[in-house]
Amino acid sequence: MTVQSIGDQARAFAMQSASSRIKTTLATLTAELSSGEVADLGARLGGNTQNLAGIEARLAMLAQFKNNAAEAAAHAKGMQDALTAVQSATEKLGQGLYIEPASPTDELMTARSAEAASALQTVIGQLNGSVGQRFLFSGMASDTPPLASADAILSELTTLVSGLTTAEDVTQAVSDWFDAPSGGFADVAYRGGAGGRLMPIGEETTIALTTTALSPAIRDSLKGLATAALIDRGVLRSDPQEGQKLLQGAGKALLDNAPALTAEMSRIGYAQQVIASAQTEGDAASATLQIARNTLREADPFATSTAISDAETKLQTLYTVIGRLSQLKLADYI
Repeated sequence: MTVQSIGDQARAFAMQSASSRIKTTLATLTAELSSGEVADLGARLGGNTQNLAGIEARLAMLAQFKNNAAEAAAHAKGMQDALTAVQSATEKLGQGLYIEPASPTDELMTARSAEAASALQTVIGQLNGSVGQRFLFSGMASDTPPLASADAILSELTTLVSGLTTAEDVTQAVSDWFDAPSGGFADVAYRGGAGGRLMPIGEETTIALTTTALSPAIRDSLKGLATAALIDRGVLRSDPQEGQKLLQGAGKALLDNAPALTAEMSRIGYAQQVIASAQTEGDAASATLQIARNTLREADPFATSTAISDAETKLQTLYTVIGRLSQLKLADYI
């Protein structure tokens, strides 16, 4: 029967503590070698972590700017794509309406008007589009579709022009309704808010996408389409000559509005350039800060490898000593 003295137990505890300490050191050094960062950052920086904290805070701020810029870029691209579709539809239809034959048939005028009604519905669908659950042309009220349906708008206008007998009167009534500061398009058909919210996309750059479905260029496109679509609702259908004037006037209005629509698209295009520039600057700043942060936190791979070798040697030596001590017998001392 083997009996250990108190001295033997103390030695066993010392050996166990030394083994545990060396293993912990070895695990820490291995983690530093694999991650490339020192484990005890406070000791590395001598307790002065102010510079590192400042770098981390600025990196977090740049990350938020990057998210804002990505959101703004997606929003601007959605707006640009929608307006491109609106421009294509209105220009093509405007040309077709304006160059109608001198004496179009009732069937042709009705077909053209129905085409305008279909284009109005398509354009409103584009303007009611959303990106990331935010409606593109609703301004501050981005959680609400900006426009009522084409049918609702045309029903309102049909009632408004009921009883008018000339193309000039109908055109003027429709124009007044769309341009009225209150009681017309702005209150009945537009459900969005004012211009878009300010979005900080860089340390010194803030942008606001202010184009809405209430912007004059977009509103005038809707005005021209709605005017042409009224014949399909029975307006002036009994007077082909006045109906033709109404269609041609609507077509000319759509063509005349093309430069304004292009200018609105240019504004969004400029915003896209600003966003892209802010993204580039933000990425460059982040890269520089990450290098500075890594320099403060990086572990020297050569020194760490040497320390790992030393720890392994110590552990092997300890195991050798423990092995020899475990083989000692009382007869060896006699």
